Amino acid sequence: MKIMKHLLIFSFGLLFTLISCKKDADANVGSECAMKLKSHFKDELRCSKKGEMENNLYAGDYKGKTVYFVDTMCPLCNTVPPAFGFTCNLEKIIFEDFAELKNREQVYNSCTKKFIN
Repeated sequence: MKIMKHLLIFSFGLLFTLISCKKDADANVGSECAMKLKSHFKDELRCSKKGEMENNLYAGDYKGKTVYFVDTMCPLCNTVPPAFGFTCNLEKIIFEDFAELKNREQVYNSCTKKFIN
């Protein structure tokens, strides 16, 4: 009976450890810069309905600088492109011509609340 009790305690301990490790492995973190800019844009990142109205964090290359900006994803809306973004050092960059932005990629999704790695 004592062995069974110890085995049961060991099993629960092992299960708890495995669950804890899984959670740490799935931690939702982006690059240091992405996390900094997510915090900077926190009031603008929002989701009304996934796939219909999302304001997500994006990054791209603009005139030799990596720039982070919030863009609206709304297939049924007539939205204009962002007017500005920020570098990791929080230098504000005005987009004179948004079409010059290269390598645009989503960094953080406001609906899933997850960084895109």
